[in-house]
Amino acid sequence: MQEYQKQYIENLKEIEQLSDFYSVERSDYSAWVKTQMDHQLRIRELKAQNLRLLSDHLFVTLDALHDATEEEIRELEEFSDALMDWMTNLDSGIYIMIHDSLLSLYRYKKDRNNIIKELYKLGMGMYYQNRSIEGIRRELCSPFYFRNEMVFTEASGYLKYFAQIENSDTKGYIIRSLANIGITLPRNLKKKIAVANRVIAITKDDHYRSLAPELPWDVFQRRTYQQLSACREVLDRGNLTTEELSSVLEACHIVFEPEKDNQNPNIRWLWPYYEMEYTCGFADIYTTLDRMEKIIDSVPYNTYDMSGLYANVQLAIYYGTMLKRNPNIRNREKHVQFLNHAYEKMMQTMLTFPACTLNDFLAYNTALVLTDYYECEGVPTFQDITLKLMPHLSGQLYLNSLKAAELMRYFAEVIYDHDPTFFDDIPFLKTIGDLKEKRHALSDYAYECGLYHDFGLIKLNMQRIVNMRGYLDSEYEIYQLHTSVGHDELYEHASTRRFADICHGHHNFYDGSEGFSKDYIRNQSDYRQMTDLMAVVSYLIDHYDNNLSELIKEILIMEHRQFSPLICAYLLDEDVIRGLQKVLDTPEENYYLQIYESL
Repeated sequence: MQEYQKQYIENLKEIEQLSDFYSVERSDYSAWVKTQMDHQLRIRELKAQNLRLLSDHLFVTLDALHDATEEEIRELEEFSDALMDWMTNLDSGIYIMIHDSLLSLYRYKKDRNNIIKELYKLGMGMYYQNRSIEGIRRELCSPFYFRNEMVFTEASGYLKYFAQIENSDTKGYIIRSLANIGITLPRNLKKKIAVANRVIAITKDDHYRSLAPELPWDVFQRRTYQQLSACREVLDRGNLTTEELSSVLEACHIVFEPEKDNQNPNIRWLWPYYEMEYTCGFADIYTTLDRMEKIIDSVPYNTYDMSGLYANVQLAIYYGTMLKRNPNIRNREKHVQFLNHAYEKMMQTMLTFPACTLNDFLAYNTALVLTDYYECEGVPTFQDITLKLMPHLSGQLYLNSLKAAELMRYFAEVIYDHDPTFFDDIPFLKTIGDLKEKRHALSDYAYECGLYHDFGLIKLNMQRIVNMRGYLDSEYEIYQLHTSVGHDELYEHASTRRFADICHGHHNFYDGSEGFSKDYIRNQSDYRQMTDLMAVVSYLIDHYDNNLSELIKEILIMEHRQFSPLICAYLLDEDVIRGLQKVLDTPEENYYLQIYESL
């Protein structure tokens, strides 16, 4: 690699370690906050250096790629391999950019072998980038999965030239691309089964094997069976043909049976075997829950490898899902108590996860927690666990949310003191008769709205990118989903439902002409006045550069169109402006103290 490439990699690794608030010794607050401030300063320095490295070197190289030497291209490939090594996923965005550029180069040169290779690598980059949208609404994520599917489909289309292609690596990329169509189809399980069956048939076909005997056909076959076994979740839905059902059951047997009687079975394969037995009716739900409990208890919370996350996080979440899906056991005290225990252990794992081992699999598990956490009586609420996770997972984003929370509290109190009925459309507020109690409830609620307004960015794991560099175009598309993603997760849980609309609409225009969330309709929301306020506060947070008067002028120009005129009217009051200025200029140390006290 070139020196700038090595430096960029080192910068990313350092940023990862500096981003973890929980990794700093907490014996003394003064020392702790100084270290945190130093870390954030260093992150900003590294980010600025990264932007220079990219603009002065990488972007220049990619713009002149047609004139690049073979050595420069090899260095780019080595650089990209270090950016995304399938575990740490340091920077899949730049990985995608490099391989998209190389694909264009080889299309121009009509270099079939390299076209196929770059399609495969581009597809893998898109897959890892799309891990952040796991579990979100079909209509939101479908365009991203479809693009990924089309890249692998194009590469696999070269199967018709398999006999003509001499390069073994190229033949391998074709088979792997065909198999990987399945990983781009999280919601289309019947198609996923069809793809897997086709790949398995090819790996067993003597004709294809004879054309490339040097390929690891048995490995391709085993991994495809593993992928097909993941479709076991559809076994109890009753919409599979006999052939589809048979192929999934066969895959489950091939993958899981060898682990059943091992003295130290691989947890990642043992549990799915138990799950398959339950789904097929070979084991009842009580046996299955007992098996799950034993697996969860068998792994210490501080096991930070893939198996540890699987046992302590994924199984805890799935245990809750089992209770949620089965009303007859949902309220059994024994199982609720174990769920509470499993969730406590899960939180121990997530809140102590070392920064030096932060990886893509942790981000994936975090997304599962935020998507599928089961909130019921006897376990912590979704609000309880998210208030603990947010500072740990999002760093500077959470500091911004704390400042937004203070601004929301101050601004809401100003409005209430002028007009106590302004927020009366909010259901829980309109029922409070005592004005003092109502003001206090409004103040607390406005503060919490500030904390949760960018919750979707945490689910999408976007803070990593902000720390590293600016958003690329594909990443900005994902960023724009954060209002809808945040809304869906918050609305799903009773403890956070009252924040959902504020998250949903704070980037939408007041007149409805523009915005991130097409399905947010202001006039249909009981929380529209608070969302209008959040839109102004969010703009202040995102654009403040120590010149509040100029920023307010910008907001007032967009009155009626982007911002509520009722909110904008308060920005003409000098006392209000001074109050906002005071909050905006509050030293970051004040917000670090809140985090420190919550650790």
